[in-house]
Amino acid sequence: MEKCASIRFRVIIFILTAAAIGFVFSRSVMTADESSMESAGMLEFLSGLLKAVGISAELTDHIIRKLAHFTEFTVVGMLLTSCAYSFDRLRPHRYWATVLFAGLSTAVADETIQLFSDGRSGQITDVLLDFSGVLTGTALMLAIFAIYRQIKKRKNQHE
Repeated sequence: MEKCASIRFRVIIFILTAAAIGFVFSRSVMTADESSMESAGMLEFLSGLLKAVGISAELTDHIIRKLAHFTEFTVVGMLLTSCAYSFDRLRPHRYWATVLFAGLSTAVADETIQLFSDGRSGQITDVLLDFSGVLTGTALMLAIFAIYRQIKKRKNQHE
């Protein structure tokens, strides 16, 4: 029963990871005009949201685009680390090199795709930004897994 749940978890995490990477790539194939319209919509939404909660911030299209890159790749890093966790729940950090290589490869592929999208360009600085998102997501998940193990350990000690 435990093995079946573990396999199911692994399959779900791998599907979510593939979907997240697919989402990232789907943004990269957009033309410059489509991407600009999407960014403008998000800029308007976030500006309105911040204003509604009483925060005055100067958001720009550039900030929105960079924040989107970082956020997307933070999620990718979290999911890649969860894939590692699905293989070794006690020591998912054993797979750090694989996780980081997969994240970096995804960032490079993402920027390469943009080279072939009308009006877009691939940027080395975006690869670095994307990879910093992967690093952040990886660190977050490793911290969450460590906290989870500690809570579980304490709970088992009290039973």
